[in-house]
Amino acid sequence: MPLSSVAVIISSFLFYCWYYFLHYGKKPEVYKKQSSKFSAFLENHVKSVSKPYWSLFWSPGGKLQTIVAAILPRFYNEIYYWKETVETPDGGKFGLAWASNSRTDNVCEPLVVIFPGLVSSSTTGYVQLMVQEIINKGFSAVVMVNRGIEIPCQNSTFFCATYTTDMELAINTIKKRFPKRPVAAAGVSFGGLLLSRYLALKGESSKLQAAFVYSCPYSPVECSISMEKWNHWLLMNVSVTSGLMSVYRKSKDKFDGLVDHHTIKRVCSVRQFDSEMTAKVFGYKTVDHYYKDGVITSKFIHSIRTPTLCLCANDDAFVPVKSIPCSDISQTDYVAMMITNGGGHVGHLQGINPYSTPYFVDVLTDYFSAVFNYSEALPTTGCT
Repeated sequence: MPLSSVAVIISSFLFYCWYYFLHYGKKPEVYKKQSSKFSAFLENHVKSVSKPYWSLFWSPGGKLQTIVAAILPRFYNEIYYWKETVETPDGGKFGLAWASNSRTDNVCEPLVVIFPGLVSSSTTGYVQLMVQEIINKGFSAVVMVNRGIEIPCQNSTFFCATYTTDMELAINTIKKRFPKRPVAAAGVSFGGLLLSRYLALKGESSKLQAAFVYSCPYSPVECSISMEKWNHWLLMNVSVTSGLMSVYRKSKDKFDGLVDHHTIKRVCSVRQFDSEMTAKVFGYKTVDHYYKDGVITSKFIHSIRTPTLCLCANDDAFVPVKSIPCSDISQTDYVAMMITNGGGHVGHLQGINPYSTPYFVDVLTDYFSAVFNYSEALPTTGCT
């Protein structure tokens, strides 16, 4: 190779390193009420809150990292799931996938309930990563699988950003079965939106010791605007829409008379799907009414009475920074927000090796280890 070519490669690499170290490897911005007991708990027991996040060196930007994290093939240790079907009062069904090291029920072992993203299942990559690391910490996990994902819809009800009835039934079922067991919850993306809403609606009666909310689109209005941009639509929106259409096709006969099947077949974005499907099934006049009703407002944030740690990236296409309620969170006694430089949506790959445990999983396990081991240091929880 000519010397000039070598010089160009070395110069380009050094320039990239300069760019990377200039923009990444920073501590997350943390929004919390400084005088609160929850703030002291995080400072004293959750060390990852103050550690720098080094976005994956080879693809630190949010768009690329979101895609890499989603398609990266991973090889897991076998996760044994004991799956059960929960029947709902309206005749529907959703799933609970249980996992633990011992494969037996331990009525005293802490349990983490995972509420995944919009069309994720118990075998989705990031879900298995979370379950595996939770088990490695000595806890058990249970994944709630929404209607229509692993179990076809039994009626016209499926999932919606304002519908927390199934989530409440799942938590009640778990607590009824294990009344003395410490239970916390983690919500990811759409699951985080639903969990945030549930926590606000239940207040002091959430039955959860703590919660972790990750990559949550706090404003479906802003999320939709962002995802309709051509680059976001091409890179991410199309894939999510495909997943939604798969759910629809498995149970399309259940929506006869409620939707126009011919129109739904032509949708090519999440917004179009919600306009022709979700909004109509759940009785909204338009998709804009639906999205506006799904916003986690200031009132919701201030109604949460369960210690809740939130994590987002500042380049998450699904969660525009301006939509994150940082100011409201900074005034509450129960909620804290971490915002990292880089990370994308449900990504947060880190370091040089893309197969390293993602940063969000490290934060999650660090947080829940503190929750279960230092529960006396938490503010009064909503687990009654």
